[in-house]
Amino acid sequence: MSLVLAVDGGGTKCLAVLVDAERGVVGSGRAGGCNPQSVGREQAEQALADAIAAACQGIPPGTAVRTAAFGLAGVDTPRGEEEGRRLALRALQAAQVTAAQVVVENDGLMALRGAAAGGRGLLVVAGTGSVVYAGDGERFVRAGGWGHRITDAGSAQHIAGLALAAAYRALDAGDPDTPLARALCAGAGVDDLYALHDWLYHPETGLDAVAALARAVGAAAEGGDPVAAAVLEQAGRQLADQALLAAKRVGLLDGGPFPVFLLGGVLQSSRRVRTALLERLRQRAPGALAEVPRFAPVYGAVIRALGGPAALDEGLRERLLASAVLQA
Repeated sequence: MSLVLAVDGGGTKCLAVLVDAERGVVGSGRAGGCNPQSVGREQAEQALADAIAAACQGIPPGTAVRTAAFGLAGVDTPRGEEEGRRLALRALQAAQVTAAQVVVENDGLMALRGAAAGGRGLLVVAGTGSVVYAGDGERFVRAGGWGHRITDAGSAQHIAGLALAAAYRALDAGDPDTPLARALCAGAGVDDLYALHDWLYHPETGLDAVAALARAVGAAAEGGDPVAAAVLEQAGRQLADQALLAAKRVGLLDGGPFPVFLLGGVLQSSRRVRTALLERLRQRAPGALAEVPRFAPVYGAVIRALGGPAALDEGLRERLLASAVLQA
C-alpha cells in the first residue's frame, strides 16, 4: 500500500483522512478543535491524535504513511509553523503513526488548494477572525489573518469593534440609547453602555464573547438600523480591499476570470457583508466569480500529501471524490 495522511485541524474541529493511492479514502477520523491558541497545547495535541488514530485504525501496526500533510489553524508565522510542526509530530507519535515526510501549512491555504482546481483562485474566510489566500496555480500568498489586535477585516471581531466604536461615539454625542446600542447591550446581557463597558473590560470576558456581539449587529441591521447596516457594509468592503491585495500579488487582476470562494460564519450568515464584499471585488476585479466550494478543506491536504494536482490522475480523482468525507 502507498498511504498518505491528510489532516484539517481547525479551531472548532479536526478531520483526518487516510488515502491509498490505488483505492482512494480508506479511513477517516474526527475530533474537536485543535488550535492551541484557543484550546491549549495539550487539548490540541489530543484532538489531533484522536482523529489520526481513528483514521488509521485499519492499517497494520508499524505501517508507515508516505506523507502526512497538516492544515492547521494558528500557523501564521515562521515560529507558528515550527510550533505547528512540533504539534503534528507529537500527535503522530501519540497516535502511534509513522510518517516518512510531514508537511504543515495554514488551514486556510490548504482549503484553497482543495477548493480551486489547480490552485488558481481566491479564498476569503471570515468567521471569528479572517484571512485571505490567493493562488495562481504555482504560488500562494496571504493577506490578513493577523489577529484582532491588528484588524482581521470583515471578521466577527472586526464587526463588533466597529459597532462598539459607533455606539460609544453616539454616547459621546449625547445619545446613549440608539438601536445599535440597545442591540449590543442585549447581546451582552447588560442594561446600558456603561454596564457594557464594565462587561467588555471584565477579566472573564473573552475574545469570543466580544466577537459574538457581531450577531447583535446583524440583528440590528435586519431590524432597520442604518448605523448597524453601515458597519456591516464597511466590514465587507474592507475585507474586499484585503482580498484585492492578495489577488494583485499573484496576478489575478491582470485579466481573465478566477473563482472566489467564501468561507466562514460571517460570510455564510451576513448578507450585507457578503454583498458589500462581492460588489467591491467586482468593481476592482471584473473577473472575480463567486463559487461555492465543492470539496471539504481536507481535500487540499489530500492533494498536498499526494504531491500536488499533477499527482492525481483522473481515476484517483474520481475515487477520492466519491468519498462523502471529502465533499463540502
